[in-house]
Amino acid sequence: MIELMNKIENIFGDDIAFVEQWDFSKANLNEENRILAITQVASICYQSPKALGSESLYNRLMAESMGLPSSSFEFVPMLLDPKNPQHQEVLALEYSNAKKFGEMVENNQYLLTNYRALVYDYENNPGAYSFDIRTLYNTQEECEIIKKHFKVFLYKIDLPTRSQMVRHRINWQELSRRYVSGKRVPFDFYISEKMKEIKANNKTTQELIDMCVEHYYTALDAGVKPQEARRIIPQAAYSQIWGGFMPTQLENYFKLRLDSHAQWEIRKTAEAMKELIG
Repeated sequence: MIELMNKIENIFGDDIAFVEQWDFSKANLNEENRILAITQVASICYQSPKALGSESLYNRLMAESMGLPSSSFEFVPMLLDPKNPQHQEVLALEYSNAKKFGEMVENNQYLLTNYRALVYDYENNPGAYSFDIRTLYNTQEECEIIKKHFKVFLYKIDLPTRSQMVRHRINWQELSRRYVSGKRVPFDFYISEKMKEIKANNKTTQELIDMCVEHYYTALDAGVKPQEARRIIPQAAYSQIWGGFMPTQLENYFKLRLDSHAQWEIRKTAEAMKELIG
């Protein structure tokens, strides 16, 4: 089961921006949960509720690129126990993505990693394992350990804030304006208090944004694809983005983004995240 745990709304004071905390700890409990987690994350890219739980989408994402499934597979956390014989085979691989993108937890007792990394290792090391890595699931007890250490958030934030966030090397998955046009999901925009006061050629920031949006729709009506037309959309546009954090990644995010020198908007995301996880 994948669950929305809590949400903090209005983090920028405009009744639009928000941060949600989600529980993905049981994503690798069974195949059904795995499919649900991966399509839950991927569905934001396409903004299609029908994609949730879709096996056809899951299979397409699995084969998205040669030997490496979609980045949405990174949101399936996996816990490896050195005492488990099958886990031992995975951990025995000297150079592995499971280790590279994982982190030791619980006083170095377990490796917390992700399903995408394991699939990549499996595909690129034929014969390294005596079993199909895709049949490797975690127990309820292991999922409880995962819950303590793997944190997932869904954000609605403006593009400049998003650009700062993705400098952190964690698991990301974002709404794609290449596939999702403004006609299907209209744009929202963040205008700071100072920018509301600025005029250029007797036009306010909002009026200039409205001109760009009108130009965007004109381009769509003229047959221009959304992936081309989106270039006229101002940076003030909102986006939605998933973020999945390992413990040290979250610690580093808080260290940098809760600092008083951090830009106000990204500091508000960190404050909301901190509040959500208690």
